[in-house]
Amino acid sequence: MTSPSPSPDFAAGQLWRCAGRSADEAPLLLINRVDAHPLGGEIFHVSISGVRVRNPADPSGFTTRLPHVPVIRQTFERSEAQFLRNEVPDPAFLTGYAQWKREFDSGNAGSFGVSVAEVLDFIERAMAARQ
Repeated sequence: MTSPSPSPDFAAGQLWRCAGRSADEAPLLLINRVDAHPLGGEIFHVSISGVRVRNPADPSGFTTRLPHVPVIRQTFERSEAQFLRNEVPDPAFLTGYAQWKREFDSGNAGSFGVSVAEVLDFIERAMAARQ
């Protein structure tokens, strides 16, 4: 079975499979919104599922879905992203997006340009530090 070719352009509603941190992890990135970056390029507001991020605050000890993560094109390029199909954007990203947008407009937030594996490691460390 052959996967669909990657789309040359990224757009809201696209679902992508990316390399995870281990063979047990198969992250799926759903692009929910695309914003123009003030310095050029685009910021993609994705939901990430299919992961196991250690989270001491979760009763199971893990988070398997991240509703809002801001990334740039390099994240897809550095994560061996493969386009799967088009879906409806997930409105669950809106709460995180609104918080991020306020902080971004104030100069206190940015976006990730590293691989999905590195994003997940960063988020895992941030969750552990909150405890």
